[in-house]
Amino acid sequence: MSIIVKTQAELDAAIAAGSQGIIIDSPAGVWLSVGGSATVWASGSATVEASGSATVEAWGSATVRASDSATVEASGSATVEAWGSATVRASDSATVRASGSATVEASGSATVRASDSATVEASGSATVEAWGSATVRASGSATVRASGSATVQASPLVAVYLHSGRAVVHGGTLIDLTAITETDPVTWCAVHGVAVTDGMASLYKATDGDLTAGHSYRPVRYDVGTEPVAPDFDARSECGGGLHLSPTTGQATTYRSDASRWVRVEVPVGEIVPIPSLLSGAVAKCKVRTCRVVAEVDRNGREIAR
Repeated sequence: MSIIVKTQAELDAAIAAGSQGIIIDSPAGVWLSVGGSATVWASGSATVEASGSATVEAWGSATVRASDSATVEASGSATVEAWGSATVRASDSATVRASGSATVEASGSATVRASDSATVEASGSATVEAWGSATVRASGSATVRASGSATVQASPLVAVYLHSGRAVVHGGTLIDLTAITETDPVTWCAVHGVAVTDGMASLYKATDGDLTAGHSYRPVRYDVGTEPVAPDFDARSECGGGLHLSPTTGQATTYRSDASRWVRVEVPVGEIVPIPSLLSGAVAKCKVRTCRVVAEVDRNGREIAR
């Protein structure tokens, strides 16, 4: 018969009594610890720390931190952080962050971020981000992003994005990001799907309700029909010193999460200074000295009639 526990005291008592089918359903943010060789289930928004040789099955939006030789089976939208020699089996849309010598088996649409010497077996449409000296074996339609000195063994339909020249990849469909000259504006526009017409690139800016952005540095207005200018422009391919623009409204909003208005601007392709993002995994953006604001658009980039 199952027993539901919500506090550490209730969990300790249930384990001490040898209860079977212990289900942890603690309030969000209240961490419960499981050690020894206990076996528990975590549901709802429970948060659990597992160590020793404990076994945890997590589903819903439960969060588990696993170390030592603990074993976790995660499904739903559960989140697991694993290190030591912990073992995690993740499915559905579960998210796993694995380090140390942790082992992860990921399937469904699970997401795994693996570092150190972690080992991941990914199948289905799982996504793996591997760095350090992590090892990944991927099959099905899985996606792998390989950084650092990661090693990847992939079947033919696996998309492998290479972020580091030190990573080793065997098989898969390789997308070598290290071979892309992202500081070239023509290449940058092509890689990020920027619309270019007659040499003019269409880019986007997220603003406040007064069509103003740059509050943390130098506020700049982006009124339709104007040509704002960055007084601090420099041509280095890094943040700062220019008007920062993005290929899409969604990417622009990443850099201004409280945006309420958006504009589309035009810039000669040759005047774009790309800020490399592919190898770091950052959201795409560039900077310019000036631009022409051609239209106000909605959050999805559709022009708003004036």
